[in-house]
Amino acid sequence: MRVLFASWAWASHYMPLAPLVWALQAAGHEVRVASQPALTGVINDSGATAVPVGPDLDHGEVRRRQMAGMTFSDVPRVPTAGSSMANWPPERLRRVQQVFGTFAAYSDAMLDDLAVFARAWRPDLVVYDPTTYAGPLVAAGLGVPAVRHVHGIDVTYQARNIVPDLIRAMAGRLGVGEVDILGHATVDPCPPSLQIPTDVRRIAMRYVPYNGPAVLPRWLRTPPARPRVCVTWGTSTSRITGPDTFMPARLVKALAGMDVDVVMALVGKDADRLGDVPEQVRVVDSLALHLVLPECAAIIHQGGNGTALTAAVHGVPQLVLPQIPDQIFQAERVLAAGAGDVLRPEEFGEAETAKRLDAVLTGAAYRSRAQALREEMRDQPAPAEAVARLEELAAGRCSPAALGA
Repeated sequence: MRVLFASWAWASHYMPLAPLVWALQAAGHEVRVASQPALTGVINDSGATAVPVGPDLDHGEVRRRQMAGMTFSDVPRVPTAGSSMANWPPERLRRVQQVFGTFAAYSDAMLDDLAVFARAWRPDLVVYDPTTYAGPLVAAGLGVPAVRHVHGIDVTYQARNIVPDLIRAMAGRLGVGEVDILGHATVDPCPPSLQIPTDVRRIAMRYVPYNGPAVLPRWLRTPPARPRVCVTWGTSTSRITGPDTFMPARLVKALAGMDVDVVMALVGKDADRLGDVPEQVRVVDSLALHLVLPECAAIIHQGGNGTALTAAVHGVPQLVLPQIPDQIFQAERVLAAGAGDVLRPEEFGEAETAKRLDAVLTGAAYRSRAQALREEMRDQPAPAEAVARLEELAAGRCSPAALGA
């Protein structure tokens, strides 16, 4: 069959989809990945065929336009697990719509070009990042199944009631009516104990970490002499929230007095911002987390889905320092699962951070829950099994029971 993937041009939104791309290609299916031209290199690096659609957008400019008059402190917290925003006051809903308007702007920019390609190529199935609304819109126009692929904890499910208003004009351009942004099914690499309750047809799939091309450095080939702690800040937080929320420089000071080996796994300019560091701290640029985490006793991070799941798949206890609403939501799920602790911005201090990290490093309960989470993830169906479910869905043979709903 032919499978069209759609993701707007942000690497951390496409990379979680790559393992399913590999599995489909390995099963002999044709795969194309559509995104703005800026993502072409990332798509090609993953071994997939890129289809550039629409123009590139300046993300900072899009955010400023869509969130005019707002700061991150104005963004409402994500509702509790399993609930929605449907009954929120109008002003609160308006602010959330501004945030999700950023994603809608990317879909609007790529929609027409994507539709032209899809009509010519005729995919049997469209798989899409959950904030790339052009995916289900084009699938509706073609009359083929739309499959949402979440990154992990399904935070975007909570906004299911407000997005339809944002994409109604786009649907009109394609001549389709109301489009369900949840699609016909959801591919879900998140372990059940971390996931929130959702009313979707779920295709469970084992999480496979992917951070782009990776090289194993020589220093990682031998175990550390003392407990190793990985500190990472993802690829997006500093770009989105600005320099004031960059915590790694302050974390260096917090960890300086502890008997631990520290690996600062940062990206580009983030790594340059640390300056001189103590001898116990190693700063690495763009090192894939799945290479460093197997020998780690703990990880400190900002609460991104990919980081949380990569830590979980290796059984590593977590100390999460969330900065924005979706990170806070995801951090609370890690806390509820018992696999780590959460240090909120207002709680941060060097002494408090060292105290929390020591508890995560030495606490048997954290280690036990992290290891149980690892085993739960290993028991999830392999990507090849998810391909079989997609084949059935494309052929019209897949019932809700078969999907695991």
